[in-house]
Amino acid sequence: MGNSRVVWGALRYEFQMQVRRPAVWVGLTLVAAIPFVLWQGIGDHYLHGHYSDRSTVWVPAAPAGAVLLWAEILTFLLPLAVGLVLADRLARDRTTHVAELLETLPGALGARLAGKYLGSTLATLLPVGLLYAAGIGDILIQVPDASMVPLAAAAFAAVVLPGSLFAAGFSIAVPAVLRVPLYQFLFVGYWFWANLMSPKIGLPSPVGTMLNATGPWALEGFFDFQWTFLILHATAAQAAASIVLLVGLGLLALTGGWGYLSWEQARR
Repeated sequence: MGNSRVVWGALRYEFQMQVRRPAVWVGLTLVAAIPFVLWQGIGDHYLHGHYSDRSTVWVPAAPAGAVLLWAEILTFLLPLAVGLVLADRLARDRTTHVAELLETLPGALGARLAGKYLGSTLATLLPVGLLYAAGIGDILIQVPDASMVPLAAAAFAAVVLPGSLFAAGFSIAVPAVLRVPLYQFLFVGYWFWANLMSPKIGLPSPVGTMLNATGPWALEGFFDFQWTFLILHATAAQAAASIVLLVGLGLLALTGGWGYLSWEQARR
């Protein structure tokens, strides 16, 4: 059996399994409720204009800013949720003894793992995309402007997607070594420490580096939109480098998981 067929078969199986899980849809929707609440409190300023906080100067509406703000707010937590709901994929195979069955079938372990990553990640990104589109739809209802649609698609690809792929790679690979609850606990702590902790707190953190998975480099470098508490003076090249770094690290984690599983399989 060719590896491409193994990848495709695993992709279809994992997609169907993951997309049917109520926990994926319910969990992501509940997490997205927090960004929706934040959006209702802040987004109106961008949609309809507002007076500056420090003066009586009127700041006009900026629908493009509303789109970018929605992408920013959603990325605070949704990639974290993606990682949490993907963390049990390998563990489920073991507890249901599917892993032992797969080992008896032809096809490389790496191809099966690649299919698992692609299928389960695509299935989890489906509700992410729908939730993102719901926010964009709310913006377009209030300020109809078809030019916002390409901007929304670009912001999803550059801001929301890289962090989700970063989380997916680690969440599929690392639970091969750590128990799922422990990994999820550590991942939540890492996410807030590395991505959302203000530098004003004074604790060392990669929040201001290209390892920040919530998209500050892409927002500023590609769209000239300042992330919540960082001024990076980012260029488009730095934004692209940050995306490549995040996606690459996710794939590197997946490669490490493949290496560990291969070593574990060879010991049996």
